[in-house]
Amino acid sequence: MFLAGVRGACLRELAYLRSHPWDLAMVSWFPALVLLATWAIFAAGVVVKLPIALVDEDHSPGSRRVALAIDATRSSLIAARPATLEEAWPLLRQRKVYAVVDIPPDWERRSRRADRLPVVLYTNEQFHAAGSSIGPDVGTAVASVAAEGALDDLAHLGGGFSGAKHRAEAVRVELRTLYGPQLSFERALGGTFLPAILHLFVLGGAAYAIGREFRDGGAREWLDSANGSIAAALLGKLLPLGLAFGLMGLAIVGGFAGYRGWDVNGSIALWSFSLLTLLAACCAVAAMFVGLTGTLRIALAMSAILNVTAVSFAGLSYPLVSMATPAKVWASVLPFKYYFDLQQQQWHIGSPAAYSMFPLCILWGVFILAPLAVALPKLRALCLNPAAWGRR
Repeated sequence: MFLAGVRGACLRELAYLRSHPWDLAMVSWFPALVLLATWAIFAAGVVVKLPIALVDEDHSPGSRRVALAIDATRSSLIAARPATLEEAWPLLRQRKVYAVVDIPPDWERRSRRADRLPVVLYTNEQFHAAGSSIGPDVGTAVASVAAEGALDDLAHLGGGFSGAKHRAEAVRVELRTLYGPQLSFERALGGTFLPAILHLFVLGGAAYAIGREFRDGGAREWLDSANGSIAAALLGKLLPLGLAFGLMGLAIVGGFAGYRGWDVNGSIALWSFSLLTLLAACCAVAAMFVGLTGTLRIALAMSAILNVTAVSFAGLSYPLVSMATPAKVWASVLPFKYYFDLQQQQWHIGSPAAYSMFPLCILWGVFILAPLAVALPKLRALCLNPAAWGRR
């Protein structure tokens, strides 16, 4: 009986989609096109040869070695050599360069006297991604040239260059990057934005699919197509949408872990299951919004608020632990935050499956079962109340 109701509601939804091409597009080729375009933005993985300006006020062999070292880095390309900083600022303001490197006068001579002057790097932090790539590379290039000079000086103390290197490295810091040493924008940003965009489409698509039944006055027909079972009606209505977006979700995982070859340090099955769980949670939350409001417009607005803040409050760009208490509270009511924790644990970190059970249980309990417990009786009551239909 239940399965027959699911089948009836599903066939009714498929008939609607066939007769409304743009509604069909929103659950098929259009989201897929957006996901492909988003992946293409980050497909290069790393930024290369960003234009910078070099102000060489020293004009020494050492400053020329610094220029060669900077030009040899992956992220930077010396695109302009203004004579002074005053000439460099217009280039920065016109966005012809992303940074300015200033080598001060008398830099090499004073360095040899242990009276070191800093090489100053000015970055445009309105373009943080560019600045964060240029900064370490330029710093490493300058440090390598300075280290060569320091080794020359230490070599005169005895032991030659091997002794100088031993003394120079007596105390040092070694930086080892964990869980994404490639520093790839494709892995870090593409891997976050693609599931975030997918969950945006699911929230909006589910809210619209359910809400239009009340807007257009077809709610009772929808319920009758499932033999009076609101659970079967809801499952049958969302089944085409869920299958389409579920396949897109699995394609995201397969694209990164298979086609692009990014290693999965944990369980790919648990990662895939958590993404499908997120999509199910989006459907349940959207059903709850429609059930509580009975209005398509308000349900879509609530869905938009929930999804547009997802990435910002997931802890990707700004650590969640450093956010103010209201921000932490808001993050705790976003289903994407728990999925993001699962993805980081299973894709990047390689955490044991037991560590991921807490966010997974939160997704199932708080964002699937609880919303459905609210939505099902509310939706049934709306389906049986023609006075509640027709509101936009």
